[in-house]
Amino acid sequence: MIGTGDQRIIDALYPMISARRAARIENVIAERTYGVSVVLESLYDQANAAAIMRTCDGFGIQRVNLVITGPNYKCDRKVSIGAHKWLDVHRYGDATSCARDLKAEGYTLLTTHLDESRSIEEIDFSGKVALVFGTERDGVSDEMLALSDGNFKIPMAGFAQSFNVSVAAAVALYHAISDRRRRTGSKGDLSDLEQRTLRERFYRRTVRASDLLVEELRK
Repeated sequence: MIGTGDQRIIDALYPMISARRAARIENVIAERTYGVSVVLESLYDQANAAAIMRTCDGFGIQRVNLVITGPNYKCDRKVSIGAHKWLDVHRYGDATSCARDLKAEGYTLLTTHLDESRSIEEIDFSGKVALVFGTERDGVSDEMLALSDGNFKIPMAGFAQSFNVSVAAAVALYHAISDRRRRTGSKGDLSDLEQRTLRERFYRRTVRASDLLVEELRK
């Protein structure tokens, strides 16, 4: 569901939402950011992708990018617990189109990779950064590595070289959000239009049969 930030729709739906729910929506919007994003490239296990979406929602990360090169992806709702409904989920058929769109929007692409990588602790997240996670078996593709602006890794103290991808994403995204908030002094950083757009979408997700009302308003 894509919103337009139409204030008429927001005003029409607001009376149908409880005060408690409306306050919850405002709290969520206040902590949302597009400054950190995540790219999931061809994950085999849909439960991992769903778990990462749940992590993004929990940390206030609004945009998720799926590079899907296999069968059509369907979110595992048992794991995401509906978190995907509240996110901007962009789907791509190849790494090139995903990287092109993100770079056009000002993102720096950093891929998870063990070689020639900086520790995530060395990265400045005050700008727009998209963290790329690859398949559970092979990691990020050569195509995506060639398109990225650099590599990062999570420091490990044990014998294992890496975490499960959903765990790695949770650790990395928590650090990214914490670093960004520390540097910028702000939890959320949406523009007025972005806030209205999410408010409209969240209201429409909350109110049953809202599509009928929106259709009437637009007529």
